[in-house]
Parts: sequence; structure tokens; C-alpha cells
Amino acid sequence: MSAIDSPATRRRGGRTSLMAARGAEKTPRLSTINYAIKPVEAVSADQLERIHLASLAILREIGIDFRDETALRQWREVGADVRGERVHLEPDMIMGLISKAPRSFELRSRDPDQRVTISQETLTFGTMQGAPNVRDVNGVRRSSTMEDLRDVNRLTQMLPGFHVAGGFTCEPTDIAVPWRHLHINRSSLVETNLPYFGLTTGQQRAEDSIAMARIAYGEEFMKSNAVIIGQISGNSPLVWDATMLEGLRVYAEANQVVLLSPFVLGAANTPADVAATAAQLNAEALAGLAYTQLAVPGTKMIYGQYSVSVSMRSGAPMSGMPEVSLLNVLVGQLARRYGIPWRTTASQSSAKTFDPQSGYESAIAYMSGATAKSNLFLHAGGWDEAGLVCCLAKFVADAEQNLLIAKYAQGVSFDHFDDALEAIRRIGPGGHYLGDAFTLKRFKEAFISPELLDYLSYEQWKAKGSKDMAQRCREKAKATLESYEPPQIDVAVREELDAFVAKRQNEISPSLA
Repeated sequence: MSAIDSPATRRRGGRTSLMAARGAEKTPRLSTINYAIKPVEAVSADQLERIHLASLAILREIGIDFRDETALRQWREVGADVRGERVHLEPDMIMGLISKAPRSFELRSRDPDQRVTISQETLTFGTMQGAPNVRDVNGVRRSSTMEDLRDVNRLTQMLPGFHVAGGFTCEPTDIAVPWRHLHINRSSLVETNLPYFGLTTGQQRAEDSIAMARIAYGEEFMKSNAVIIGQISGNSPLVWDATMLEGLRVYAEANQVVLLSPFVLGAANTPADVAATAAQLNAEALAGLAYTQLAVPGTKMIYGQYSVSVSMRSGAPMSGMPEVSLLNVLVGQLARRYGIPWRTTASQSSAKTFDPQSGYESAIAYMSGATAKSNLFLHAGGWDEAGLVCCLAKFVADAEQNLLIAKYAQGVSFDHFDDALEAIRRIGPGGHYLGDAFTLKRFKEAFISPELLDYLSYEQWKAKGSKDMAQRCREKAKATLESYEPPQIDVAVREELDAFVAKRQNEISPSLA
């Protein structure tokens, strides 16, 4: 053995060599993540079938309200039992309609090299949605503005842990409500080049969202490619309303993606029982999924759900609870039974600051979603205060957590197993691996190294300013925004988007100008 290969030399120079090998290269954006882990199951096959049959019984015997004349007419035309707004659905009709849905589909971005597959074997990350407030880069909580939304989209574009932009991640409260959806869509299309969530609250807002996507992507391209997702929220218990169903049809008819999400507040709008809550949630989802295929057969769709339990002390939603984790697992089992990709809420927290509660609750939500093999992690960036706040410090922390969860989901690789065993033979008893050729070649991919989580000694941490996690993340958010590089967009396309916004504002409500 030469001196350079001796264990003693490796002990002295290993750490130095390893640190020298660390590059400052930019982490590439996550591509499609293929699961290699097996999902956790909370109930047996017999128990799952019991929940499934209970859901079908709810829809047949109790029925579900479709508060929309078009939907009621369509249900009548296929022979459903419609009594006023209440629709009673037979199991064969439900399952026959759901069988028309594609089991996988692709989301495209304006970057031809960046595309993501949504299926039961893949994992995708999207940001939070719907916050009326932000906790900004200085840690100040306030009403969110258009500039805040633009900053969130800029962070989404720059951080590699997101596949899908959130669209209405935080509400631009300084924009008049009738015009707000126009500016939200414009920011998604200009500040990012990712697939994104459009607006679905009513036919006109949905049509404007699709029209703006067509300006950016081209009408012909969108006839055969999905670039935008419409989230359709249920009104539990057992209601789908006209506002959401109008938006659903617009997205489905435009060959875009529809995400159907019952809204569960356990013990408030569902029974105080996990299994029965799953049965009701599933009934609502099945009815929405079936209707989507009735409206436009073959629509790309995702089984969604938002689930929290409710505090019996305050009535407030509680994130990170074991019951919510169990619901995640149950929904995963049900969605796999139906062959439909499904979503969960990844990083939800009820914390009022970016503090240990925020971290604990979000970590539980992340891991329960991953072990349940969720296919779309929605709200995987910034969610605090039960969704009332988008925290920019947490946003960048979650983006890093997405990278960690992606690594976990891909499981244990045996691609380099034999070479690693050779390293064991080389090093032998009493040596170390830090300077070994295999370690230097493989360490970046073998073991992920987070930037925002702190692994310094106490003395090193103190010398660097004694910064806590929130401060480090605020600094990261500021630095990322300062380094923002806008995606390429044709000048003519941008001008057409601006002209569309101005035209629609004048048509919707010229008095607001």
C-alpha cells in the first residue's frame, strides 16, 4: 500500500479532502420523483372494503347535493336518482365513471426540459395556497400584497424543491377582488415558468385563467398538454356547489387537470371518528371524481383531501395530529384501490410563529404523507397559522425539506452496493472512509447535506452569530430574492398578457380603475 493510500494518511487528510470536494454548484430542480418505498397501511383489506362500501351506501341512501343546474341535468340524463338538489348514486355508476380517468399524466412547463409525471408511483411538490397574510422576510406578520405574491413566485422559481407553482399562494389584498385573479395568473406566468394552479371560483375566473395560460403556452399546445391545475374544493358535509362545479367544467373542457378536495374538519363537519370520517370524505370525493368523468370523460384528475381535527376547547383546526396522519394513510389506501393519484397537505401547522410547533407539526405531516405514498404534496411551502399565514422563512425551509423527503421517497439504492463493499475491504478495521475514493465520488448523492439546518458545534454556531432557524431562513429568503433570475418569456407574450389583464379589468368593473 502506498503512503497516500494508508489509513493514517486518510485519517489526517480525509476531512480536508471531503470538504474540498464540496462544490458550490446550484442544486438542480427536482425532476419526477419515483417512489421506491412501500406505503404504510392503516387498515386491513377487509376494513378498507368496509369503508369503501360505507361510502357507496352514503351516496346511494343519503345522497349528496349538487347545487348546480348543469350538473343536475347531466346526472338526470344518465339515469341518476335526482330529487331536487340531492343526487342518489348507484355504486356501478360511480365506479364505471371513475374507471374512465387516466391513471397517470404529465404536467408541462415553459422549459421543455422540465416536465413532471403525476401517477400513483410518483411524488410532486407544490407550494401553499390561499393565505390572506404573510410573515415577511423581516418576520413581520401583515396582510399580503401583490408584491408579496410576486416574491413568493420568485422564491418558487429559484428554489429547486418545487415542481408546481401555487398560483394564489397568498392573496394580493391590495388588488380589488373582481380583478385579483387576473393579477394572480399573470404573476404565475411571468415570475415562474412552472406548471401552476389557476383560479376556479366561478366560470368567468376559470375561463380567464385558461385564456391567460393559452396566451403563454399556445392554444394548440394546451389541447394536448396539461400546464395548469384547477383545485375544486368540496363543501363538507356532502355538498358540491355551483361555483366550484363551473370552474371544474372549464378546466376539464380545456384538457387541464382537476383536483377534487373535500374539506374535512374532523368532529366539526364529519363524525368524531376516524373511520367514519374517512367514509364520508371518500363519499364526497367519489361523487366529485365521478361527476368530473361524467362532464368530460378522460379528464386528468387527482383525488384530493384537506384534513385536520378540531380542538374541542377552541374550535380551531389542529394540524399534525395522529388522527390526521391516519386519515392520510386511509386516503392513500382508498386512492390506490381506485387507481387515481392523490394529494395531501404536506407542511401544515397551526403555529402563530415559525417556531418548534411549526416544525413538529409540519414534520409529522410530511412523513405521514410520504409513508402513505401521496402523489401531490400540496402546501409544501410556507403554511402556518392554519393556512392564514404564508411565512417566507418557513417557505425556504420547506423547500429544503422537500429535497429531503424526495430522497427518502426514492428509498434504498443498490446501484453502488458492490463498489461500496469494495471500500469496506480497502479500509478494513480501524480506518475511516472520509478520504476514500468511493466516498469522494459518492458522498454528494449518498447523503444529503441540508443548508438551513445547523450542524455546527456550539462554539462555531456562536461565532457565526448564534442565529436560530428562523433567522437563518429569513436571510436565505432575502438572498434568494436578491439573486432572482426571471424565466424567459417572449416580449410579445408578456405584452399580450398585460393587454388581456387591462381589457378584462375594464370589462369586469371599470369603476374600480
